[in-house]
Amino acid sequence: MKEAFVVNAPVGFDWRGWIERWDRMQERYIPFRGERMTLMVELIRRTQETPKRVVDLGCGPGSLMHAILEALPDTQVIGVDFDPTLLGLARKRLEAFGQRVALLQADLRSPHWSDRIDGPCGAVVSATSLHWLSESQLASLYGRIGRLLIPGGIFLNADHVGSVIPAVQRFWGDRRSAMLDRADPNVDDWKGFWRRVGEALGLDTDALHREIIGDWSGVEEGLPLSWHFERLGESGFGAVDCFWRSGGDAIYGGLRGDG
Repeated sequence: MKEAFVVNAPVGFDWRGWIERWDRMQERYIPFRGERMTLMVELIRRTQETPKRVVDLGCGPGSLMHAILEALPDTQVIGVDFDPTLLGLARKRLEAFGQRVALLQADLRSPHWSDRIDGPCGAVVSATSLHWLSESQLASLYGRIGRLLIPGGIFLNADHVGSVIPAVQRFWGDRRSAMLDRADPNVDDWKGFWRRVGEALGLDTDALHREIIGDWSGVEEGLPLSWHFERLGESGFGAVDCFWRSGGDAIYGGLRGDG
């Protein structure tokens, strides 16, 4: 699998510095981010031992990929993302892992991205990415994930999940707002990070995202776990579960059935 994306960075572009700024920005919104990644790696290990291949959907600059590659030294990890800037950061972060890493620029809304994955996978993971998709897009994606996994393979998604009780959803939203109010003002927020990295690269990242993403159609607060469990069951997952939860954030997924 050959990389098919290009990032034209100026001489002296501080790749490592921008990777660190991304991580700090993410921790501004997800203070338990490290705990989630550790748990996801251990769930892969406990259910799959040493999978031959793991796919990270919406991999960004490779934070979760790095954790998996370090913990599972005999596993290849394939990262999929639509954004060439993030894939460029991932390439720099993961360069020490050599041929164990593959990076693929693709739109998860397309029905064809999974055709570019070489062979079945023991695990498919994602973190804080899939809530960008609409209900129909996400349901279709679950079907493609089910077909990509080996029988007994695991899917894990760490993302926003909604509540079916409006008062509870409001409470989670209020708690999240209070957390952001306490955030370090010296740490980039989402828009600030993209504006500044765009300036450093000489790119209009806002225009690039509008071109690539189009009209955003997801649900920011996420869909209820019951919805995910139903769609996963329809996609061939014989066992589904919520593995961790803190308010409106959760790790959920399941094991593909034997059929």
